Amino acid sequence: MRTQELNEHLKKSISIKRLEKYLAAVGGDLDKALKLYEENMRLAEAFYSPLQCLEVCLRNALNSQMCTVFGDDWLTTNKAPLGDGARVNIQKAIIELQRHGHSATQDDIVAELNLGFWVGLLGPAYDATLWRMTLYKAFNASGGQKRSVVHGRFNALRRFRNRVAHHEPIFQKPLEQLHTEIIGAIGWMCRHTSSWALYHSRFEIVSTTATD
Repeated sequence: MRTQELNEHLKKSISIKRLEKYLAAVGGDLDKALKLYEENMRLAEAFYSPLQCLEVCLRNALNSQMCTVFGDDWLTTNKAPLGDGARVNIQKAIIELQRHGHSATQDDIVAELNLGFWVGLLGPAYDATLWRMTLYKAFNASGGQKRSVVHGRFNALRRFRNRVAHHEPIFQKPLEQLHTEIIGAIGWMCRHTSSWALYHSRFEIVSTTATD
């Protein structure tokens, strides 16, 4: 589809700054850089479904465990031993929901809180409290995982998810490994959901096409 004229327009629309890494990867050839940019778009799109499944599964798995121990209103009471940062994030989520006319129910807040909040609950600060009290149970589908391993995996995938969400280059990342880690992390919580996520993932098809 692209012509030299279109390439010049895309250079302005996308910006040379955003194309820098692509140009560097192909020796400064604009046409090849834009082709790589297009491949990167397709790869990022292919990660949408597995990353969506990972995030939704994580927040629901953690919320379920927290509700069991601290009650269904743990996000809006002081029953759970949350740090100040976590409580600030909860308040921000509530304010944002109310600003858009939502009632800020427990389910609404769970969905509004970002991935960083949920990954934060797995951090070392909560090892002796939330993890040992309840959150470890969310990852028993694979026989149990150490908190440091779980947090390390989800934190790395959170960073990768942010690159995808902010339209950053991912073509130089170990994408096959990352995809395997996403599916595997879902499997820590639910093997059936992991199989479902893998079935619907288009990564293998897209990545094969991109390398042809």
